[in-house]
Amino acid sequence: MRTKSVNRSVLFVQNRTHRAGAQTCLARLLRHEVIKSWNPVLVCSPGGWLADECLRIGVPVIEEPFPHSRSLGGRLFGNAAFAKRVKKSLAARSIFPMVVQANDHQEGLLGLQLGKILGARTAMFLRSPTMTHEDYRKYRCGEYGFISAVGDDFLHRVQSWESGREIALIRDGIYADEILPPRSRSVACPERILVIGSPLVWKGWADFIEALYLLEREGSLRPTQFDFTGDKPNVAHNDLKLDRLSIAHCNFLGRVEGFRDLVLGYDLVINPTRMETFGMAAVEVLAAGVPLLSSRTGVIELVQKADTMLFPPAQPAALAVAFKRVLLRWGEIDLGVTKAQAAVRKTLLIDVPARSLGDAYESLVRTA
Repeated sequence: MRTKSVNRSVLFVQNRTHRAGAQTCLARLLRHEVIKSWNPVLVCSPGGWLADECLRIGVPVIEEPFPHSRSLGGRLFGNAAFAKRVKKSLAARSIFPMVVQANDHQEGLLGLQLGKILGARTAMFLRSPTMTHEDYRKYRCGEYGFISAVGDDFLHRVQSWESGREIALIRDGIYADEILPPRSRSVACPERILVIGSPLVWKGWADFIEALYLLEREGSLRPTQFDFTGDKPNVAHNDLKLDRLSIAHCNFLGRVEGFRDLVLGYDLVINPTRMETFGMAAVEVLAAGVPLLSSRTGVIELVQKADTMLFPPAQPAALAVAFKRVLLRWGEIDLGVTKAQAAVRKTLLIDVPARSLGDAYESLVRTA
């Protein structure tokens, strides 16, 4: 039975507010009826897509500059001062959270400080595929009352660091109305293709450029435009070696807010990422009904059953083979969209994680 209290509330802690995986997944949860029943409140950095989205769906927002929580100044006084400012802002709205929910490990120290000053229980999502055991320790993740991971393989990795307690699996999810009819296959092989991800090295753009170079070298690539969902990487941080390409044209779109609308303008999307804990962007592409050629990362293999549309991560040669196969057999290859959408409906709708999270909050409150 759910706790009968109109005063209960959960404070969600998320620093960055631009539209990206962690933020869009959080926004979906915040508008679900189960989480709405907990009177969610968001504390975030000022401005940005997430703050605007929360205000649009009726979730109160506390906007505060986040300190560098692991710096000496943060640990000595910045984190405590931040928590005091947030508490004051909440009190001014007569909001007294019972649970503080950190949206990833980077919010760990601030979430614990907020839980302490508010007298609230604490919960944490673990999302970042690059998180190490050292990160887990430094951000004091193990001190949280409830910890969940958003992906299956990621869960097993984190669980190996916590032998004395159980880490929960709470996958991200989407709404049923986000699943659109599959896009009709174009007659000719696409000459304009979307590449998703970001300039971060682990998103695998360099692997894809290497694959294009291999295909150009063997004469297997026709003139094609590749649009990347992000800024062109700084060569010092992620050198794509674009000057090797002569047939492929690479266009960098910058930060994209309307992701689904963008995806719907393409006949094929490529996801070359080297690692993911979940991989919501890939799921969103298939939900939109658009064919996706993806690395075997995150939860993609739970939904995409067409082996011809998958390739091993961080292996440009294998990516080249998979992409070449799609190009050569475009009119007949199984793109796997219809079956993938059925799998999304079966395993990745938002209702399951929302209910699991609500149950976790109930348990935390009962043991307070």
